[in-house]
Amino acid sequence: MSASGVRIPGRIAAKAAEAAAGFPQPIRLTPAASGYLDATRAIAALAVLLGHWRALYFVDFGNVKAPFAGVKLLYLITGFGHQAVMIFFVLSGFFIGSSVFRKAGRDSWSWGDYAIDRGARLYTVLIPGLLLGLLWDWLGIHFSESRGIYSHPLIPFADSIPVHGFTAAAWLGNVLFLQSRFTPVFGSNVPLWSLFNEFWYYVLFPALVTVFLCMRRGALLKAAGAVLAAAFASWMLGAQLSGFVVWLAGCAVALSARHLRFSARARGRLWLHIGAAGALFSFSLWRARESTLSVGHDLAVGLSCAVLLHGILQLPLSLPAAAIRLAHTFAGFSFSLYVLHFPLLLLIRARWLAALRWQPDLRHLLYGTPVAIGVAAYAYAVAHLTENNTAAVRAWIRRGR
Repeated sequence: MSASGVRIPGRIAAKAAEAAAGFPQPIRLTPAASGYLDATRAIAALAVLLGHWRALYFVDFGNVKAPFAGVKLLYLITGFGHQAVMIFFVLSGFFIGSSVFRKAGRDSWSWGDYAIDRGARLYTVLIPGLLLGLLWDWLGIHFSESRGIYSHPLIPFADSIPVHGFTAAAWLGNVLFLQSRFTPVFGSNVPLWSLFNEFWYYVLFPALVTVFLCMRRGALLKAAGAVLAAAFASWMLGAQLSGFVVWLAGCAVALSARHLRFSARARGRLWLHIGAAGALFSFSLWRARESTLSVGHDLAVGLSCAVLLHGILQLPLSLPAAAIRLAHTFAGFSFSLYVLHFPLLLLIRARWLAALRWQPDLRHLLYGTPVAIGVAAYAYAVAHLTENNTAAVRAWIRRGR
C-alpha cells in the first residue's frame, strides 16, 4: 500500500502490494446511476427535514381531530426520518467503500490523503453548523425561555433537553465526534447523533482494510489484528455497532454489484431480485415506522436497502441530463440540510409560534409550509458557501502539507 501519509516497512509493503494487486475493484457508476443515487440522497435528507418539521409543529397523529386522507398521507410521508438515516449509512458505505477499494487496488491509498478527504467533507459543514446552531440556540434560550421549550425534553426526540447540551464541553465533544457516546449533542441539534457514527465508521473501515492488506506474514498476526479492530469497534461504537453493519453493507454493494452480476440471459432473475428486495425494503420501512425503533428494525431497513441497491445498480439505467443536474444540485446541499435545519426550526417554533403544536388543518399547513421551504433555502444558501467548496478546502489543505 502506498504511503504518502503512512510508511510501511519494506517486507510488509511488498506483501501489501501483492495483496492489492488482486484486490477486487468496485462497480463504476454511469452518469445516470450517479443521478439516481444523488436523488436518493436528496430525498433522504428531505425526509429527515420533513419528519422534524412535522413533529415540532404538528400534533401526533393520535391527537389529530379530523384525519382525512390528505392528513394521513402527510403523516405517512413525514414518518421515515430515522429510516432515512439508515439509507444514508448504506449510501455512505457504498461511496466510501468504493473509493477505498479502488485506491487500494491501485496501491495508491494512504491515511494522509484519506484523512484530508474525509476531514474536509465533515468539517466544512460541521463547524459552520455548530456555530450557527450556537447562534440560534442562544437566541432561543434568551428570548423564548418563558415557554420552557429549551429547558424541557424535546419529545419525541429521545427526550433531549437542549440547555443540557448547550455547553462548551458539548460543543468540543461534537467537534471531536464524541456526541451521543461521551457527550450530548450540542444544544438542540438532535440530528448530530449520526455524525458520531459516520466519523467512526470512516476510521474503522480503512483500519479493517489495512489489516487485510498489511497483515500478510501469518494467519495468527492477521487474526490478532482483526480481533483488536473488532474489540475497539465494539467498545467505541457501543449501541451504535449495528449501524456499522448497515454501513458495511453499503461497502459490500460496491463490490457485489460488479462481481456478482446477473447475465443478460438472467434479466428475469434480476427483476425478481429487485422485486423481492423492494418488497422486503418496503415492509421493513413500514414495520419500523409502525413500531418502536429498535436495532432489529434498523438492520432490516439498512440491509434490505443494500440488497435492493445491489440489483438496481445492475440495471441499464437512463436519465435525462437535466434530471441528472437537478439531482446533483439537491444532493449538493443534502449534508448541510441535515446538519443545519433543526436549531432554526426549533427557534422559529419557540419564538413565533403557539406553545402547543398545531392541528394539521389547511390554515396551519399554510402557515407551516413556508417555514419548511425557508429552512431548506437557508441550508442551500449556507451550503453554497461551505459544502459546495469542499474540493477547494481539500486543495488548500494539501497545498499546506
